Amino acid sequence: MASTQEERANEAVTAHRSIAVVVGGSGAIAKALVHKWSQDPDLTVVSLSRTSSGFSKVQSVITDYSDESLASAARHVAAIGLPLSRLVICNGILSDDAIRPERKVSDLDVAAFDTVMSVNTLLPMRVLGAFWRVIRDAEDPRIAVLSARVGSLEDNKLGGWYSYRASKAALNMMLKCAAIEARRVNSRAKIIAYHPGTVDSALSRPFQRSVPDGKLFSPDYTAAQLIDILDSVVADGDLSYLDWAGQPIPW
Repeated sequence: MASTQEERANEAVTAHRSIAVVVGGSGAIAKALVHKWSQDPDLTVVSLSRTSSGFSKVQSVITDYSDESLASAARHVAAIGLPLSRLVICNGILSDDAIRPERKVSDLDVAAFDTVMSVNTLLPMRVLGAFWRVIRDAEDPRIAVLSARVGSLEDNKLGGWYSYRASKAALNMMLKCAAIEARRVNSRAKIIAYHPGTVDSALSRPFQRSVPDGKLFSPDYTAAQLIDILDSVVADGDLSYLDWAGQPIPW
């Protein structure tokens, strides 16, 4: 019986055409992406997270985000035997019990800054590094990393939020470098720094009172917008910094 079930599972996977991987699968946007993509008969969906995705049609890969764990996850995806078509990295932190966005420069704290930079900037790049061979060998990979408009130097009119702004600006620069490198190893690859807008999620909940009417988006909405962007974007050998409407954000 076990072998028969395994054979059926393998047949179901091979009927698919490509793989979509969502990293940070426990977040609101990630869950919405996983749910939507799991309805696509052409996709095998893999969710990487510290916990199971909870979706029956999705392959859940548990990770602690160590280098070894990420490398193991990449090997798992490669072993499926289908090309990677979508990779979305959703990990991020804005605040928690010990971290609050700084209102003034004197609020800066070394430990908080290190945590924000590690999660928002370094972790997405470590994920890309772990999956680089899979990206290199893919046919037309489309990769999106959750960035933020507050990472824009030109758009910064309010100041504050030092660590969060810095982490997203640094992420954009590192993604620019990755896009240049990707152009050399796979000219069909495309990387996007995606600003989802203010999404109704645990990350934004403490700060939603200041959000203008009509600008607090559901996870389903911003996930659908991102899927549309990934489906329509053209590989041009460069990084795109886009908002949920597909509009470019100034650097």
